[in-house]
Amino acid sequence: MPLTAAAVERLAALGVTSDAELDFWRRTCAADGETFVWRYIEKLEADSVAYRRWFPQLCAFADDCRRARPALELSPVESEQRRVLLTKMREFTASGDRGAILNRRPFQVAIVLVPPVGLAAAEEVFGDAGAVILTEAEWERWRAEVYPQDAEPFSWYARVWWALHEGLPEDGEWLRREYPLPPGNEYWLVVAGEAWGSLAGGANHELWRWDGTRAEYVETYQIDTY
Repeated sequence: MPLTAAAVERLAALGVTSDAELDFWRRTCAADGETFVWRYIEKLEADSVAYRRWFPQLCAFADDCRRARPALELSPVESEQRRVLLTKMREFTASGDRGAILNRRPFQVAIVLVPPVGLAAAEEVFGDAGAVILTEAEWERWRAEVYPQDAEPFSWYARVWWALHEGLPEDGEWLRREYPLPPGNEYWLVVAGEAWGSLAGGANHELWRWDGTRAEYVETYQIDTY
């Protein structure tokens, strides 16, 4: 079944105009039928409404956060944590996963969540990508105080995040047994995750060791998928 002129017009209003993009929709229409295409378009239109409503507020919120929390001078430990996070961010941008977050369709924003020590690194890597950069605590405050989480479609944004924790979790004694460290070394846990839908994404949990001078990767000990 061919893509109708009415569908093409509605897609154009959503910024879908290139031959490559329209070819995708033509193939989808031929494979899944016109009813499916119209439902898909209506979902994108709902996302565009949510994006127009919330994206400017999210940008203003992020700007307020940066003014309230200017960059501070980092300690030697924090500088090394920044280096680790910067390495992980650069690995992400060089991987195929970046397309799921950064190369999104119109009316969808990329949100980058990092620890405070990673803010400068995130700005270095994602500052020109049109992403909104927040700490995890700021993101939770946005959701608690500004954005009614369940009131609007999830898919007007996609998230990528990094976290770094010193030491092992309460249930992490098995890691100590499985990956013993030399005396004087400490464990760091580095988490890298992404989500571009309620059931689309995952996270890698890595074990690192810190010898007081430099941190080194040890092992990926857990992979989440959803």
